[in-house]
Amino acid sequence: MITPITAAVISSEEEAIAIAHQVAEDIAAIARDASENNQIPWRQAERLSQSGLTAIFVPRHLGGLGASIKTVVDVVRIISRADGGVGQLLQIHNVMIRGVFTRPDDAFRQRLVSDILNGKRFGNALAETGGKNKFAHNTRVEKTADGKYVLNGRKFYSTGSYLAEWISLTASSDLGPVGVLLHRDTPGLTLVDDWRAFGQQHSVSGTVIFDNVTVDERFIPKPGSPARAMARTGLTWPQILHAAIDTGIARGALAAATDYLRNHSRPWVDADVERAADEPHIIKRIGEYAVAVRGAEALLRYAADIFDQHLLDPDNTELQDELILAVASARAQSDHASLFVSSDMFSLLGASASLTKWNLDRFWSDARVHTTHDPIRWRLHHVGNYYLNGVPPDEYGAAIRAKRAELAAAANPDA
Repeated sequence: MITPITAAVISSEEEAIAIAHQVAEDIAAIARDASENNQIPWRQAERLSQSGLTAIFVPRHLGGLGASIKTVVDVVRIISRADGGVGQLLQIHNVMIRGVFTRPDDAFRQRLVSDILNGKRFGNALAETGGKNKFAHNTRVEKTADGKYVLNGRKFYSTGSYLAEWISLTASSDLGPVGVLLHRDTPGLTLVDDWRAFGQQHSVSGTVIFDNVTVDERFIPKPGSPARAMARTGLTWPQILHAAIDTGIARGALAAATDYLRNHSRPWVDADVERAADEPHIIKRIGEYAVAVRGAEALLRYAADIFDQHLLDPDNTELQDELILAVASARAQSDHASLFVSSDMFSLLGASASLTKWNLDRFWSDARVHTTHDPIRWRLHHVGNYYLNGVPPDEYGAAIRAKRAELAAAANPDA
């Protein structure tokens, strides 16, 4: 049940970072309790909203803080140090609200912006299971005999939707792909708590069902209107925030490992030291963890800086290239760091660290599940192809753009 929220107003980016650290401490206290792993994260989500962190991306001209990409990315990273699943709630919220700010300035947009400023959260219902590929949407909008548009189908991997006020989705139609935004109380919309993964449980990425949902005509493209093309760098926004999640998980795992080694581990008998933290092999390995994490953090900061530059000069092709390369690099390193530290640390901590009471496996399970989001091999392919063959880097956005153009041409053969 969504409860009314009074959201704090954050007045500066420095304050946003400080509040993120405070909120992360509260969320980490919950995350350490293994009994919370499979619970719906109502408290954590409400803490995000009450803090004002869910509103910092609203532009200044719309009444918000207008936080930089660098600050938004860092807030997602900090929250993910405490709980990767809760970090993903914030990640998808920031991805989904971006489109609100470019909508026509009407009463509907004003309501959406007001909701965001008041702590309301957005979720997504983009992906489906069972199709040939991610472009195959069985969820569909049809025009009825009386001229209404009706939506039917179901989505999975609907991150955050179970806890969200607004759900953003895509569907197929005779006019091509349609993007729709629905309130959680819309008749015919059902939110299902059925996310049962071994990690990222708190992302609540389960099912949303649409049963004869009436769709506002404002979301339906006019016949013959040109398809709205995705920008070449369109997927760098969700991608850099995904990198922030994994970088945060890596840092959280490193902190948990060093704390356990200092306070709970026993040294190996051959080490001839009093504390596990004084074993030379352990010290070296922790150094390797730290280098991996610091590398991920440095690449993430660099990518965020490039992103802010790109927004000031979006048509600059060289900046586009560098943004795609920088985000791909951050994704690859954050993937490596999160899996490396969260898995390998048990070789240092000892058998007792595997006990459920410590709940230390949450870092690995979250990292392992989240890093399956999209294949890093394709991030590396684009980077490698650029350096080896001079091919301009891209994301799977290239395939999406080509497919959308194909669908639009088929829907409007005379356009």
